[in-house]
Amino acid sequence: MADFSPLRDIPILIGAFFVLTAAVGMVRFPDLYSRLHASSKLVTLGSAGIFLGAALELTDAAAFTRLAAVLLFQFLTTPLTAYLIAQAAYLRGLPPLLGSGGQRGVDEWGALGQAEQVAQADPDAQRSLAAEGQ
Repeated sequence: MADFSPLRDIPILIGAFFVLTAAVGMVRFPDLYSRLHASSKLVTLGSAGIFLGAALELTDAAAFTRLAAVLLFQFLTTPLTAYLIAQAAYLRGLPPLLGSGGQRGVDEWGALGQAEQVAQADPDAQRSLAAEGQ
C-alpha cells in the first residue's frame, strides 16, 4: 500500500471495473446485439480509465501524446466497428432478442435477412457476397 498513488491508481481501478463489467455482460447478455453494446461501450470506458491513469504517471510528453492518440483512435473506431458488426448480423438475418422472455423481436425496419437485396445498390457488396458464397 506504500506505492498507492490516488492520481494514478483510482482511474486505473475505475477502468478495470468497466472492463470487468464488460466481461460479465459478455457472459450474461443473451444475444449478439446486447453483447456488442457491453463490449464496445464498457471496454472503451475501461481503456480510457486505464490510459488516463497511465498517462498521469508518465512524465514523458511523447509517451503521454501517444497514449492520447491511441485513446482517441479507440474512441473513434470502437463504436463504428460495433455498428458495422451489428448491421452485418442484422442484414444476414439474425434477429435481436427483445423483452424479458427472450422472444425474438419484430422486424420493424423490414430489412432483416435482406443482405442480398440491400447490396444490390452497391457493386462492391455484390462481389463480396458472391465471394462469400463460393
